[in-house]
Amino acid sequence: MSANNPRLFDTHAHLDFPQFAGDRNLLLSAMRDQGVCALNVGVDLPSSRASLALAREHPHVFAACGIHPHEAKTADAAALAELRELLKGGAVAVGECGLDFYRDLSPRPKQIEVFRAQLRLARELDLPVVLHERAAWPEFVQVLREEGPVRGVLHAFAGDLARAQEALALGLYLGIGGPVTYPKNAALREALRRVPPARVLLETDCPYLPPQPFRGQRNDPLKVRYVAKALARLWGRPLEEVAELTAANARKFLGVTP
Repeated sequence: MSANNPRLFDTHAHLDFPQFAGDRNLLLSAMRDQGVCALNVGVDLPSSRASLALAREHPHVFAACGIHPHEAKTADAAALAELRELLKGGAVAVGECGLDFYRDLSPRPKQIEVFRAQLRLARELDLPVVLHERAAWPEFVQVLREEGPVRGVLHAFAGDLARAQEALALGLYLGIGGPVTYPKNAALREALRRVPPARVLLETDCPYLPPQPFRGQRNDPLKVRYVAKALARLWGRPLEEVAELTAANARKFLGVTP
């Protein structure tokens, strides 16, 4: 790719969501033409199936299959058995999975149970894990330490330097998206000035969390460029260098060759 259009890797997208029903194929074509790869991340069994279907149809899309903590309440033994088969069907990562004690849409003990089960699937199948944590840090860390070591990315990281250092000490990558561009997130930007660039992955979490110029609009993988630009400013590096570095990080983490 040219310096004006460097290759980029969005490590957290939900392109199967209904927000993309009207222009999904156009967007996927634009991503291919602009050199943007994406990991499409499942949140339940149907979206995990959809992620696999997208990955089979589009060489620049990869699939993660998992059960989000919001959906943990419905994850019985049969669901986890189906998830295992889906993961064996071409997924490159488990997730997203983890704990969310902010919205508490599933009982906390059930969230922990299903989180543990997915970490064990990842270990069994030798897959990396896309991790979700919100308002549950002590319990989240405890589970990771008890189930570890974990090859994972802390999705939608928006913490300060102390939290970043805790995550790095656990061996995690930091998934950085649109929030790095928000004016209120000075602590996040300061943290990113001081973390190893080799442990940073770009993401969008589309259709959510658009970069600052697009607040209130639908996010999409093409906008991952704005995240790369923010990091380029923080690190004092050219955009194309940051794009290639973070894409290489993503390929290494996922074990893929786009």
